[in-house]
Amino acid sequence: MADQLDDAFFRALFHSQLGGIAVADLETACLIDINEVLLEILGRSRDEIVDIPHVWLEMTPPEYHELDQRGMQQVLERGHSDPFEKEYLRPDGSRVPVRISSAVVSGYPGKLIVFVSDISDERAARAREQSIQQRLEIAISAADQGVWDWDLVTNEMVYSERAKQIYGLPPGEPVTLDKVRAATHQEDIKYTLPLLERALDPAIRDRSSYEYRVVWPNGEERWVLAYGEAVFAGPPGAEKAIRYVGTIQDINARKTAERQQQIMVAELNHRVKNMLAVVQALAFQTMRGEAVPEHVSEAFSGRLKALSSAHEILTRESWEGADLQDIAVGALTPLAADLPKRVSISGDSIRMRPQAAVSLSMALHELATNASKYGALSNDGGHVDLSWVIDSGPEPMLRLTWKENDGPPVAAPAGQGFGTRMIKRVVASDMGGDVEMQFDAKGLSCTVSAPLRTIAA
Repeated sequence: MADQLDDAFFRALFHSQLGGIAVADLETACLIDINEVLLEILGRSRDEIVDIPHVWLEMTPPEYHELDQRGMQQVLERGHSDPFEKEYLRPDGSRVPVRISSAVVSGYPGKLIVFVSDISDERAARAREQSIQQRLEIAISAADQGVWDWDLVTNEMVYSERAKQIYGLPPGEPVTLDKVRAATHQEDIKYTLPLLERALDPAIRDRSSYEYRVVWPNGEERWVLAYGEAVFAGPPGAEKAIRYVGTIQDINARKTAERQQQIMVAELNHRVKNMLAVVQALAFQTMRGEAVPEHVSEAFSGRLKALSSAHEILTRESWEGADLQDIAVGALTPLAADLPKRVSISGDSIRMRPQAAVSLSMALHELATNASKYGALSNDGGHVDLSWVIDSGPEPMLRLTWKENDGPPVAAPAGQGFGTRMIKRVVASDMGGDVEMQFDAKGLSCTVSAPLRTIAA
């Protein structure tokens, strides 16, 4: 064997750490030499392997014997085998996965060189990748989502079967950009294309989800939710999108439920508005008699109008909240003929919860009613400053101030009227705040304080 290994290049390769190497004698079916790397892979000593006929069969689990035979047949037919994967048994009973290839040694008849690589790390990484892929597929399946992958270089599109099903495309049929565009509702393409351009723009790289309609071959329209993200390549400053991947989900049932809910809410709002009008008409007719003072009828009617105004604003916003500015204008307009000149309104945009919006509307109505009868809005020169700010701190607070100027002299009342009691009650119960009133001779000043967490939508 020493004569056979005199070649300096081969000996350097044989004793390197590049991989396991063994030399076999085809006539005796023995391994006649083996390097240290392969001994370490096998977990055996040289005496346990060298010059023992068919020793590799003893170290190979039975399920891999056929692969060994196929590799040997390839060597006999063409002088080398294709690489294949198998496992070896170690003395402790554990298995080591390996990749094997072999070839006859030129110039040495009957001799075979075998290359063996330990692929334990590779197989573990493959198993981890498969596990991640399996979990991803389970998650996608549970979410009932389809997946797509668009190669922007080759223009090839790969759609999962669920993605094709969502688009109404035949299973097993290749997907093209033209087919996707044809399946997208024509009114929605003008919306989806700009989003695609933003996603593929390296300066923007938009990853927003978006909803649109697809049209099935039978003409049925269905709503879908898509999420896409581009993959970029190239040097900094010259990157280009090379792939666009994402998911798609059928949300038709959700959109149908939303439409039904919108119809029901619109119908409910219409009925509530009609009911308020009926109540107002009944109250007006009931209070027309001489036994009911006129100011009582006007007060009740005004409060119903304030409630109706807040309701109308919230209806426009689907009862998700209302801006404080809109609530203030809606509550004060009926009581101030020239609102911009008589009342200055200023403050940051604050979106209020529905109940807080209704309560504040009622409170502002009472303040404006009082100002119209006795305060700054009862003469031609009076003026009201309505403003609000958010005080930051451990507990952010809304501070709303109603300040009357240039009206008739003001004196503190002997007791609290209904309006004052109502203002304090609704602010405390519905807004979690408090009210402070100062009856200065120059004009009434009212400050409403409420935690932002209880009023902000």
